[in-house]
Amino acid sequence: WSEDSHLEKELNDSTYGETHDWTYIPAPRVVKKPDNYELQNPVRSVSPEILTEKEVRNALMAWLRRKVRYKNELAQKMEIKEIVPSIIFYYVLDTFIEQRALKFSCQQKPIIGAALSPNKKLKAWEVQCFPVKYFQEETKYFHMPNSDKKGMCISCYGRGLVLCARCWGSGEITCRKVYSSRRGRMLSLCAECTANNTADCERCAAVGHIQCLRCDGQGKVWYFTNMKVEYLTQHQYKMIAEEDFPTSALQKAHGMVIHDHTAELVTPISTCNEEEVNLASQLLVQESHFAWPDSRILQQKHSLTAIPVNKVLFTWEDLNGRFWIYGTKRQIYFKNYPLKKSCWP
Repeated sequence: WSEDSHLEKELNDSTYGETHDWTYIPAPRVVKKPDNYELQNPVRSVSPEILTEKEVRNALMAWLRRKVRYKNELAQKMEIKEIVPSIIFYYVLDTFIEQRALKFSCQQKPIIGAALSPNKKLKAWEVQCFPVKYFQEETKYFHMPNSDKKGMCISCYGRGLVLCARCWGSGEITCRKVYSSRRGRMLSLCAECTANNTADCERCAAVGHIQCLRCDGQGKVWYFTNMKVEYLTQHQYKMIAEEDFPTSALQKAHGMVIHDHTAELVTPISTCNEEEVNLASQLLVQESHFAWPDSRILQQKHSLTAIPVNKVLFTWEDLNGRFWIYGTKRQIYFKNYPLKKSCWP
């Protein structure tokens, strides 16, 4: 694959016109070695938080006070059978990448003031460009130095004139002012078209062609190469939780960050007491190295958050149920709460 061969093909393409898709240029391969931070700074261990029955009822009452339609009778009279504490691990990997794309454009005049010698050209990944801030998405556009090339205008094919879109080259249009009304045997005639139902096209002055706007009637334009540089953050995550807990409720949960590191290439976590966390980190880090083949990884950061969870098993009258208290702010997940008010103000 060659940048020059692709651009030359696009320039000679008769279908080239208003908008072409950007062609992404694969980044040059650079061998990078991850650091040893993970081995030197092992993941600190955490123990599950065990709530008392009083703390469970207080957390449920606080949740019910924010629910207008729910009655609080269950929180007062339920019988708590068991409180099962556990830890849910939330692993996040962010990869900040750079990708570059080329596209042919044209203008009437060349850009003056190239910083390079006239015979020197740069490849897409040879142009120096830097992000304003890591993990902040942005897009930049560049005019590639010494890429200007004068050629035939593809809108008018070098003639400087294009077909009038109003009369389609005939120089005449249908007269909108024509009318006829009989007054006895007299026929009233239109003063502009004298009843033949056609009038001169005002846009092209009855010539049938107008000046090409792309080349300003010159028949030639300057083609050049545009480059787009995109900085993107790719987000990957993995929840390690018990099977019956809805992980969708944990997206905004508050927990304790027990591991956090930023590097050009991060090393997978391998020192967590929960082996499933180590496997998830290894899988996501390996995937990030090949997930975006045309891009260049500038920086990575990953974090591991421990979210305390208490599953509460209870009985109330003939009902056996369960709900969860999770996060350091003791949020509640209670699916299908049984006591609802029939009406409310």
